[in-house]
Amino acid sequence: MTVEEIKQKKQSGDLKTAGKILGITVYNAYAALNRPGSKYHDLIVNILTKLIEMREIIFNEQNKTS
Repeated sequence: MTVEEIKQKKQSGDLKTAGKILGITVYNAYAALNRPGSKYHDLIVNILTKLIEMREIIFNEQNKTS
């Protein structure tokens, strides 16, 4: 997932969760997402991608059973 896709699909709390996983603040997570040269950039992108994909899977499965 690209950074642009992540920015469109992320929800409140996603950066906080990703930052917590890496042991950095939400502000540093936001900065890492927006700075491709950051040492955490690739990690934040991967974590946010997984968070968003898992949320979409859960949402889609919930809609199938409703």
